[in-house]
Amino acid sequence: MRKITFPGRVGFNTEVKKRVNHYFEENNISKNADWRMVLKTITILLWLATAYVLLLFSASSLLLAIISAIAVAQGFVLVGFNIMHDGAHGSYAKSKRLNDIMGFTLNLIGGSTMYWKHKHNILHHTYTNVTELDDDIQIHGILRFSPEQTWRPWHRFQHWYAFPVYGLMTLLWVTIGDFQKFFTGRIGEYKLPEPSAGEAFLFFLTKIFYFGYMLVIPMFFHPILHVVVLFLIVHVVLGFTMATVFQLAHVMEDNSFPRPDPATGAINNEWAIHQVETTANFAPENKFTTWYCGGLNFQIEHHLFPKICHIHYPAISKIVQRTCQDFQINYISYSSFSRAMATHYHFLKKLGWREAA
Repeated sequence: MRKITFPGRVGFNTEVKKRVNHYFEENNISKNADWRMVLKTITILLWLATAYVLLLFSASSLLLAIISAIAVAQGFVLVGFNIMHDGAHGSYAKSKRLNDIMGFTLNLIGGSTMYWKHKHNILHHTYTNVTELDDDIQIHGILRFSPEQTWRPWHRFQHWYAFPVYGLMTLLWVTIGDFQKFFTGRIGEYKLPEPSAGEAFLFFLTKIFYFGYMLVIPMFFHPILHVVVLFLIVHVVLGFTMATVFQLAHVMEDNSFPRPDPATGAINNEWAIHQVETTANFAPENKFTTWYCGGLNFQIEHHLFPKICHIHYPAISKIVQRTCQDFQINYISYSSFSRAMATHYHFLKKLGWREAA
């Protein structure tokens, strides 16, 4: 994989870190989880366990079964956005072991922490919105998420079919994507380290566990077709929800999509400024959205400070925004979820035309 550098130095990165660190020191606050996060974790895990039990034993009617499947999907969403995400970034706790445990919840809901850390923590967080390197915006030509990506005739309709495609995201992850990474050893141009025997064993063990409790066990209580249909409903809801939140953070008309110098691989910007300009916040004043999304509606703060637990994002966002103003950096924030959705939709439509660049 070609080497990408960010040679720009204007002092923003140093200054915003200094101001945010001062906030925690002045208020004697830990950057990690507190009682609010512990309570949130317990609530989410209880929600997921209850929803699964209802789906397994109490789905006596089609309507109740569908409601239970949606509840399970939302439990997965909450685990992914709130528990796994912080754990995988090492921001849930000071303890590496506890962070690993929280991050490992991704394996329990069908994914792979081992590959998530490469795909998300390394590729996405380092090369945000850089075509061919940020795997989060690579949809294999099905969708065009960047002006730098090759236009295809079917893209002119993508603002109509994009959202159904989002519903397939996690289904493809758990059934094809992770196995493809394991057997090819690659994510695009990025070469993955070869997993140890223990990592490989754990990878397959947790996949068996997931498909066991989501497909095999329910088949002892319900017809096979019903189980498969409900499994698909879970993933359509899960994939649609997660993909939509991810795209509202980066695939927006006001975001930048930098092109590295073809000779040197340099992006003429400071890395921290690159993170701000390729990222967007939405619904910052909506407390429910912040709780539900695990602070991912404060995506700018997350990209600048992935090691800080998301419960602190609303507070530090004011510091980050003021610092951006001082350095005349465009801080992109949409006042509501609906406004962000409308912007994303119109950007998909714009990218669907050949001349969009």
